[in-house]
Amino acid sequence: MREKYLWLAIAVLVVLTLGQARFIHKHSLAATEDLEQQPLRPEIQKSFHAEKASDSRWEEFETWRDKIKGQLNLGTPLQERDFDVFFNDRFFSRDYNPFTEMEHIHRQMRDVFAGPKKTLFDNYWDKWFAQRLGIEEFKVDILRANRDVTLIIYVPGLIAKIADIDITNDRIKLSFSAKISSEEKSAGGIIKKESSQSYVKILPIPEEAAANTGKMEIDGERVKIKFDLKKSEK
Repeated sequence: MREKYLWLAIAVLVVLTLGQARFIHKHSLAATEDLEQQPLRPEIQKSFHAEKASDSRWEEFETWRDKIKGQLNLGTPLQERDFDVFFNDRFFSRDYNPFTEMEHIHRQMRDVFAGPKKTLFDNYWDKWFAQRLGIEEFKVDILRANRDVTLIIYVPGLIAKIADIDITNDRIKLSFSAKISSEEKSAGGIIKKESSQSYVKILPIPEEAAANTGKMEIDGERVKIKFDLKKSEK
């Protein structure tokens, strides 16, 4: 008899437990639906979109990384455009220091490869980096005044009418061409040759320069880019 009442008590407890679980689940769904119908607070919206943007950037990096890896595995040489397609205007316009981020990406990419492929990738990277960000072949000065700072790049043989500049908050993209003259001796005398070289250079803006204030001026073989100084924080 006792055993009969014991099993009856267990059955009642099971029914009560299932009923409570069903009640909790029903109200949880209702609460979730209410939250989904309510608009997100501005600060939550901002955080949500930032996470989405970060995911998008990571997916973009993964796609580019896999493409570069595939080319090297196939023995296909890397060209400037293979780097330019990722380090483009969108990359330099995002909400981080693009030059610091570029170095992080370089380190991540080196970890993808081993042995000869790592050395090969570094060689391609260094060549592209020198072509796009290297400015050693030109003399560069920075002149600071009370209200402005001027970046001056001396380009021998500069073709002024072709020079173009695009400035964002963090970088200067300078496109220009320069004439290259040379002489060769021959039986009939000296032969002068002239050709032109095109450049696309990406440079950081001076640290003390105010964003969106850069103005370009060409003076002979000098490219001058003048910025207002940042306003001092009080």
